[in-house]
Amino acid sequence: MFVSDKGKLHQKQEEALYILTDSETEEFAYGGAAGGAKSWTGCLWLLFMCLAYPGTRWFIGREELKRLRESTYQTFLKLARKYGLKQGEDWFYNGQDHYIHFPNGSRIDFLDLKYVPRDPLYERYGSVEYTGGWIEEGGEVNFGAYDTLKSRVGRQLNEKYGIMGKIFVTLNPKKNWCHTEFWKPFKAGILPKHKRFLQALVQDNPFIDAGYIDKLHKIVDKVKKQRLLYGNFDYDDDDNALMTYDAITDIFSNGFVVEGKKYITADVARFGSDRSVIMVWNGLRVIDIVVLKQQRTTKVADEIEKIRNRHGIPISSVIVDEDGVGGGVVDKLRCQGFVNNSSPLPNPVTQEQENYKNLKSQCYYMLAERINDHKIFVSCEDTEIKEALIEELEQVKKREVDNDKKLEVVPKDEVKDLLGRSPDYSDTLMMRMFFELKPKMNWQIY
Repeated sequence: MFVSDKGKLHQKQEEALYILTDSETEEFAYGGAAGGAKSWTGCLWLLFMCLAYPGTRWFIGREELKRLRESTYQTFLKLARKYGLKQGEDWFYNGQDHYIHFPNGSRIDFLDLKYVPRDPLYERYGSVEYTGGWIEEGGEVNFGAYDTLKSRVGRQLNEKYGIMGKIFVTLNPKKNWCHTEFWKPFKAGILPKHKRFLQALVQDNPFIDAGYIDKLHKIVDKVKKQRLLYGNFDYDDDDNALMTYDAITDIFSNGFVVEGKKYITADVARFGSDRSVIMVWNGLRVIDIVVLKQQRTTKVADEIEKIRNRHGIPISSVIVDEDGVGGGVVDKLRCQGFVNNSSPLPNPVTQEQENYKNLKSQCYYMLAERINDHKIFVSCEDTEIKEALIEELEQVKKREVDNDKKLEVVPKDEVKDLLGRSPDYSDTLMMRMFFELKPKMNWQIY
């Protein structure tokens, strides 16, 4: 259907287009590096689907509408010319409302997927019905946009034509929901049947300009080269990240970290939502991780009590996230409560007040320093937990670094939007730093 003497496709493109027209795949991610002809593939799919199925409605979404017009739309123009289709005759562009429409009634909407605080759930697209659609540069797009739009496809003449409602995501490696939703389960061989991931590298594209590949090889930055040339999803390129990827992955092999006093840190979830995580420490060594799912706070408190008695840990060395329902656990155990937005503590050496926005930011900066210095060890054999912890620690980043305000990390809600889940493991790890700030505190229990 897609191949003609007007345009040539490489093998990965043909495979991608086969997946885009099958009757099984609902969500399809394609990419992995620069130069894989991802945009050409997306434009070709939507163009031919519009021509073949009158009255259908599709979308192309990108983080910024301006970049969609300046980049993706330009690819569409080249593609249309390649196949001999004339603007104003075979198709039309509405520059005011930003959509492409065809004489047969089909259209492609251009969507601005930028996160807007007043519309965190992307309700602006919650009532629109689409046949299918494409998110371009998924690594730049908020999870909420993907989560909303995938519920809007399959609603416009799909049954009439027997078309599977699909959401297509093209991407370069990035540690956000693309990594969680597609790459990680693909790498582990557990991607659900309704999802597909196809990796496309610049080397897969025989039509690419040789000079482009040379430029990728000449990239000096190690992380950027890993991402754009080799399609390595396990590297991040954000200069605001507090910890390096290598240092983060090293926490599972830093067996030389010495033992010390024992502690318990715990992040408590609301019943039936995010998981509750309990970590047992020996010095700066995590020696056990207990995960409780869909458990009431009373059950979490009972479990912490069992763990501390088994390890001989005094209640003064137990800290629980006190925000939200965690306060109930603190009250029952009479342990120390961690209040994320409370004031930072004085420097344990100088006793001077430090320039942090809140206690959480102070503890994350301290944790980052110790991880980068290879002073944290985590004993964990569970692959899922290890990968989740790595992902979460990579999202620990500076916020508003271009001003002179107090040091702050990106808030939990923003991290949750990026990952599509709560950063429970990293928050539990972070709370251990409270005892580094106040190592000699003594509490009287009544």
